[in-house]
Amino acid sequence: MTERPDVPDSAVVLALSRVEFGIDSVLDALRTPDPFGIRSILTEYSAQEQPNLAEKGLILAIDRLLKMKVPGHAEWPTLPLAERCDWWVERLGGFAAVVAGLPRLSGAAADTLPIKDTLGAAVQAMVIGAVCREYGVEAHADRTAVIARVLTDRPITPDAVLEYDDPTAAGQDVARQLGFGDQSEEAGLRKGIRLVWRISKLLGGLGDVFEDRPRGSIGARIIGKLPAVGVVGGFFDERKGIRKAAYAAAELLTTGSFRVRPV
Repeated sequence: MTERPDVPDSAVVLALSRVEFGIDSVLDALRTPDPFGIRSILTEYSAQEQPNLAEKGLILAIDRLLKMKVPGHAEWPTLPLAERCDWWVERLGGFAAVVAGLPRLSGAAADTLPIKDTLGAAVQAMVIGAVCREYGVEAHADRTAVIARVLTDRPITPDAVLEYDDPTAAGQDVARQLGFGDQSEEAGLRKGIRLVWRISKLLGGLGDVFEDRPRGSIGARIIGKLPAVGVVGGFFDERKGIRKAAYAAAELLTTGSFRVRPV
């Protein structure tokens, strides 16, 4: 993985630290039977419009993912760790992959958009954050370090996160930027997409840093370069990339290697 020498670790940490704080709001919203009202909106759209084959496939795939059991049930903590992590990869990953694949509507032109990589990195960070929580990792610096390792392959440690950023100030800054507590905002799918979009903007101009983040198959990327149907390729590209990111995070959490710099 190529590391851009002009982007210091401090800049990466400052951005990802704020992204990690923003993730909490999305994870809370997804701990419901119908996150952001996605299923009801898709059902209404399917009844009133005439979705094409690709749209029908996405609607069916998302609806199937949303029918899975929801965390918070009494038996949830008793489920195997791998099963709980897979739940987040399937459900959160499905929703996030749709959002991350949206820029591919423009086909190959999406490759020129900086938001493509920052949006993809943001949704992968959400899944990594969910996996960290299932592993019992509560410290903000720890979760930020895991996200940084997976998305950039830089040997950033929790100590480095605390060195470069103040968690209290970062949390307050993110709450202000993302509009947490603003009751005037509408609920539903638009709110979910808006939150993901705002979180991705916290990554600023670091798109190049995430070019080599976990990705899907070459075939999915090729389809992602086609106008209109590119969103389908983008969905499967991001979907597989999310799985790879989750597995990489699980390995770091199992070994605890994210806490030390490689020799």
